[in-house]
Amino acid sequence: MVPINPKQCAKIPLMFNKNIFLLLLGQALSGSVVSLLTFSSALAGQWLLGHTTLATLPVTTTLIGAFVAVCFLASIFQKYGRKRAFLGASLLGVVGASLGIVALLDQSFMLFCLATFLLGFFIALNQFYRFLAIEAIDTTWQNNRATALVVSGGILGGILGPYLGNVGVSLFSVPFVGSFGFVGLLCMLHMALSFLLRLRPFSVKESPKVPLKTLLKEPHFLLATCACGLGSGLMTLVMHATPLAMHAYHFSYTQSQGVLAAHFVAMYAPSLFLAFLSKSLSPIRLVVLGLCCYAWASVIALCSVSFLAFWLCLVLVGVGWALSFNGGTFMLNAMQSDHKLRLQGFNSLCVFGGNVLASASVGLILAYGSWAVLHGICLGVIVLFLGVIYALKAG
Repeated sequence: MVPINPKQCAKIPLMFNKNIFLLLLGQALSGSVVSLLTFSSALAGQWLLGHTTLATLPVTTTLIGAFVAVCFLASIFQKYGRKRAFLGASLLGVVGASLGIVALLDQSFMLFCLATFLLGFFIALNQFYRFLAIEAIDTTWQNNRATALVVSGGILGGILGPYLGNVGVSLFSVPFVGSFGFVGLLCMLHMALSFLLRLRPFSVKESPKVPLKTLLKEPHFLLATCACGLGSGLMTLVMHATPLAMHAYHFSYTQSQGVLAAHFVAMYAPSLFLAFLSKSLSPIRLVVLGLCCYAWASVIALCSVSFLAFWLCLVLVGVGWALSFNGGTFMLNAMQSDHKLRLQGFNSLCVFGGNVLASASVGLILAYGSWAVLHGICLGVIVLFLGVIYALKAG
């Protein structure tokens, strides 16, 4: 691909930048896998076990796999390049999906958890598209627009993933085999897309090693990380509980698919507007507005367990994530640091760490508590989050 002339870049709409378009499609494909696993993994785990207590363990092992991947991705990117890393992760995704099919056919829960662990290495890529967006353009004033446009690729992923997951449930005689067949197909498409992607080589300035404590003193880094990490944790807690909670209240798989699809669209659709409003909206205001959406979602869930209540709750959670996560990402991308790659890696570690903790809690909360208890916890975390923001801003 012929590089875009920097002098002409400002005149070319972002959507006509080939790299931006490919990154948007990559976000859509990886997002499809994330949303498909969100719909299928816990329900498949419940089918294999016959109870709810450990049903979300496959979801947790996926997030643990992603957490492990993020620990090494920054150095892998630097040593081998993003393209090779994306190809390798896509291959692991195909292997994980194939192993998941074998596990379902053999009705082996432990093998199924191993399969979802491997898939975690693929979904870890989903976190890095927001950072790669700003390297696909040559003008710094378009950074937030590029980031928001690429993240908005998740709209397609949010619709496609749950749809394929639902279709795959009964595609074969063994439930969910078809769902994981679609996961493998999506990973193969992502691999093909990665061959076309061209990014500038990441240049790392020679700088002395500094301890993590020093890096954490970077302006706005802690606030950005709290916005991304805690915001994602809240979303994960509600999102992964929804299929199990709706099943417990006797809603169909198709109804659960509709709620999750609306949720994922609500997660990524605001990015289309933020792409053009990012100059007039400060990141901290986005984060606070996101917290308000989370709070309203929990209030609705505490008041009703109707289909409409589930739908409204998940839509508000999606919007809350979009505002808080984009706000944190904008703050992070605005940082000028020689250790930016390391800071991005630590930020992603915090995001997946919060997701792992939230996902591991879902089954236990629903088994020994209820959908209402889960949202009571969410409201408590929101109050804590606001306190953290106030403390960091005051400091």
